[in-house]
Amino acid sequence: MALGYKSGGRVAGTPNRKTQEISELLESLGCYPIEGMARIAMDEKQTPELRGRMYAELAQYLYPKRKAVEVASSHMAVQIVLPAELPAYEGEIVTIGSQR
Repeated sequence: MALGYKSGGRVAGTPNRKTQEISELLESLGCYPIEGMARIAMDEKQTPELRGRMYAELAQYLYPKRKAVEVASSHMAVQIVLPAELPAYEGEIVTIGSQR
């Protein structure tokens, strides 16, 4: 990279040779993978698991993937207030977790 400018190589967004060859081959065969996945996803005869996988694959083309967020905490507790309908535990507060 000369002085912060791109020099040489492909223009950004241009597919590489292998990708271009595969794209042309699929088109010549009349094979459109995205269309195929959409058909499987919408086909109610397919299993819910397969349909869900197809929808998940297709979603990647439309929506960004979410990154996992790490929660940093030295103390985490959950309080559950049990309903009064349970007479043995009427209004009792139960704490689950570590108290540091």
